[in-house]
Amino acid sequence: MKTIKKLTALILILGISVAFAGCGTEETGEDPGVPEAGQTIAFETTDLEGNSVSSDRLFSENQITMINVWGTFCPPCIDEMPELAEMEKEYAEKGAGIVGVMADVPSADADTFKDAEDIVKQTGVEYTNLIPWESFEDDLAVSAVPTTFFVDSQGNIIGEPIVGAMVDEYKRVIDEYLEGAE
Repeated sequence: MKTIKKLTALILILGISVAFAGCGTEETGEDPGVPEAGQTIAFETTDLEGNSVSSDRLFSENQITMINVWGTFCPPCIDEMPELAEMEKEYAEKGAGIVGVMADVPSADADTFKDAEDIVKQTGVEYTNLIPWESFEDDLAVSAVPTTFFVDSQGNIIGEPIVGAMVDEYKRVIDEYLEGAE
């Protein structure tokens, strides 16, 4: 029985790895099928602690919200998280927020969920981390992690997504948006 569970977990991990084969790329740009600027993202889900989260409430708290889609299997995702934790503190008073979405948690086992909790704790992340919602794949069409999107206070996508761990680029997008909003 343990062998079957291990084999099933391995197949799931392999499938996720193939689906997110671009993990850690250093390119920016648009993936095929990625939502266009102006498209609205709306959802109801839970965060890592089991709290209900509404996109309307979450996005309305800031002028701009960065949505960072990451995976527990992705070293570049995890490596950038301490910087994102600092960035979140730096931008909180400027009207910008950060939200993480754990791409591999809904299809994974309890060990992966525990890994996600441990990663968030170890990297010092205090911003909200979400479990993907029902229409997540249709809404964001992520083909590699990390992939980062930006939305305004109504949940409308701003600009192009950024594929890869690129903290300086995230800051540039947020700064440009906040300057234009003044």
